[in-house]
Amino acid sequence: MTDSLRLRVSYVLFGLAAWVAFRLLGLRRSVVRGNLERSFPDWSRQHIREVEREFVRRQGEVAAEVLCSNHIGADELRQRVVITNPELLPPAGAQRPVILVGAHHCNSEWMLQRVSLELGERLVALYKPQRNPRTDRWLRHLRTRFGARLVAAKSVLQELARMRNVGGIGLLADQVPRSSPEKHWIEFLGQNTAFYMGPELLGRALRAQVCNVRMRRIERGRYSLTIEPLNDPGGKLPHGEVTTRYARALEAWIREDPAGWWWTHRRWKPLKSRAAVGE
Repeated sequence: MTDSLRLRVSYVLFGLAAWVAFRLLGLRRSVVRGNLERSFPDWSRQHIREVEREFVRRQGEVAAEVLCSNHIGADELRQRVVITNPELLPPAGAQRPVILVGAHHCNSEWMLQRVSLELGERLVALYKPQRNPRTDRWLRHLRTRFGARLVAAKSVLQELARMRNVGGIGLLADQVPRSSPEKHWIEFLGQNTAFYMGPELLGRALRAQVCNVRMRRIERGRYSLTIEPLNDPGGKLPHGEVTTRYARALEAWIREDPAGWWWTHRRWKPLKSRAAVGE
């Protein structure tokens, strides 16, 4: 079976599965709906439901694409995910790595695989090891198919000290920073929101440039990636500024394409304390 045919079949199967899970059984319905209503209080109830339905449809698409990531070939992936400005990726022999920051917007698994096609083993991707060993092995295989190296986020500086020829360090930074001692609070989608400061702190420790990797959905199964610098190499910015710039960019992405973000997670569960508000 060809990559394209396998993907078309998977779209049908996972589209049906997403409809059953979200629409029929109501999986995470209250979380998705609550997040949308708090983030867009000026939207009508009808518009909320339209975005909710589109979100469910997209979840089926992404699930199908992730499953097929285990088989998709390099040429097929290059055609489906186009990097608009590859010249901003770190060249071979660069003295310092570039911090490449993405989000759970569109298809982050294809994002990682596509960038690894350009950087190969020079790409180090940070991840959170899974509790289930079989799931962890599957994800590691998936994310290293085209040469990328995986490192647990908690031990990144120690691991990097033992590595050579690192051109890019990739990570997602829109997760809830529950266990992170460093949190940056900012108004995001109209709500006080804690952001993980890993990219900013890593960039400061390595004196590296931090860049967003902006993913746009062109049509089903086709995306574009754009590299967006958040700071100048070697430049010094106030504490929290790089994280704020990331949050502002992410908010713009979500407003442009709200159905593409991961609304199923409890993003605003850790509420800001009164003491923190007064900081």
